[in-house]
Amino acid sequence: MERKRKSFAGRLTSRLLIWVIIVTLCLSYVILRSEKQATTLFYSEIFHNKMLITNEYIRRVISDVYVAATNNIYYIEHNLDNPDCHKETMERIVKSGTRVRSCGISFIEDYYPEKGHRFCPFAWRNAADPDIIYSQDMGDADLDYLTADWFLEVVNSDSAQWSEPFYDGYDEKTTLSAYEVPIHDETGRVVAVLGADISLDWLTYKLSETDTTINKSMMIMASIFEMKSNNFIINHDGSYITNPDGKRIMEDNFFNHLETIDGMEAEEMINRLKNGIANEDRTLDKVLIDGEECYLFYTPIKYTQWVLVSVVPCRAVDILSQLNAATLLFIFLLAMLLIILVGYYYIKNAIYPLRQLTKVANDIAKGKFDTSMPEMKYKDEISQLRDSIEEMQYRLSNKANHGRES
Repeated sequence: MERKRKSFAGRLTSRLLIWVIIVTLCLSYVILRSEKQATTLFYSEIFHNKMLITNEYIRRVISDVYVAATNNIYYIEHNLDNPDCHKETMERIVKSGTRVRSCGISFIEDYYPEKGHRFCPFAWRNAADPDIIYSQDMGDADLDYLTADWFLEVVNSDSAQWSEPFYDGYDEKTTLSAYEVPIHDETGRVVAVLGADISLDWLTYKLSETDTTINKSMMIMASIFEMKSNNFIINHDGSYITNPDGKRIMEDNFFNHLETIDGMEAEEMINRLKNGIANEDRTLDKVLIDGEECYLFYTPIKYTQWVLVSVVPCRAVDILSQLNAATLLFIFLLAMLLIILVGYYYIKNAIYPLRQLTKVANDIAKGKFDTSMPEMKYKDEISQLRDSIEEMQYRLSNKANHGRES
């Protein structure tokens, strides 16, 4: 029984396919290795840049509070002899500072004896309607601040600072932080502390909006596996200024969640955060936070002792790198398949003249010397073969004719 013949086009294409598979496997290994590193660097740059953009936004908000307070220091210090004008000044600060929730000026004991031992003009926004501003002069019966740490620290150090988080004295649930500035009399003595408050709840909300935007860029897969980035602010000592989990503010410390560090000691990382050193030259710091391996990005916030921290789960970046690698391989495989199909088409068309010449050769072998030769489109090896067969046909035909004549 005659064995079924395989076409030359099919045989050549199958060998080409084998080599494509081998090359694909090799490329897959190279792509998976290089793509993980490239994707990690790519997304780390994205996260780092988004953190810097967020930092700039926060700086502007902080600057709004800072400017609203400092622009009125000169006026306050030159009107210390008129205690009744301070309440109006507090209203003006709250009104001019769009992010200032409330503002007060706390005087040292008995600075205005006629006002009592304690005197604190205060103004605040209506929570339901921010355009409405209230004010009052607080005294001995309202607020005892003379022994408070924040008051004594500013008076004794004679320097401005941002306070630790504290609860709003009115609703007792909104967390605030105050920019506190010393006020001096004409002799240079500190006689009061001006404090402009900003809502940390609002700041937390704005950071959560940033998280939502960033997590959308991490694609659906990262969100499905609950691997989301988080942005929050910590104080230089590690205490939370903002956090998506509001319960951590004033009750938890970020440094307690740094278990191990990849590439540096935990103490070194903590010192960098305490000293407000940005990781612009270390965009791939790896840490373990609550047992989860994460990339950590951080940068200090100007005019404060705060640090903006961005935490990105490493697994989220790994999934993205795998997706990117799979996408590249899929595109590569489609391209190779297209090349094979196109190659098979052209190989099949290229050997069509050979099939024609095979038929002519078979006819000549059967003595049909008058079989017409196909015309060749190109002058190549197949055309040379066609000329050789034609020459052979001519010689065999002449020989046969001479044989009949003799």
